[in-house]
Amino acid sequence: MAEYEHEQTVPVDARVVFDLARDVSAMEAWLPDGLQVEPSGPERVTGRVSMGDEIDEAEGYLAADAEQRRLEWGDLEGGGYSGWLQVDDEGPGRSRVVLHLDVGGDHPAAVGGEAHEITDEHLVQALNRLAALATQSVT
Repeated sequence: MAEYEHEQTVPVDARVVFDLARDVSAMEAWLPDGLQVEPSGPERVTGRVSMGDEIDEAEGYLAADAEQRRLEWGDLEGGGYSGWLQVDDEGPGRSRVVLHLDVGGDHPAAVGGEAHEITDEHLVQALNRLAALATQSVT
C-alpha cells in the first residue's frame, strides 16, 4: 500500500473551500487530469481514470461531513483506493486543506516508480486547482 498526503493554505474561508470541494458536479474543475467523477446515487459515485488509451471505471462512495468539513471516498470493493480531504479554519479568510490518498492492491501507484510519482504530482495539482477555484470564487 502507498500513502500520499499534501496540504495547502488557501486565502479563502474554510466553508467556501469545502462547499466547492464537495460539489460533485464541479469536481472536474479541480480534480487531476484524467480523473472524472459523476454521481450515481446517494453517497455513490462513478469514477473514471484515463491513462493514455486505457480507461478504468469503478463505483465508489463519497461521503461529506459538512460540520467537520471533511470528504471521504473509496472504492466499493475495498482494497483499491480510499482517501479524504479535510478543510480546517486557519483564521478569518484562511483555510488549510489536507488531501490524503491510500492506494493498495496491485495498482501501479501502490508499488512505486513512475506511477507513484505521477500520483503524488496529481495530488499537488488537485490542491493547486482547488485553491485557484476558491480564490476565483471570492474575487
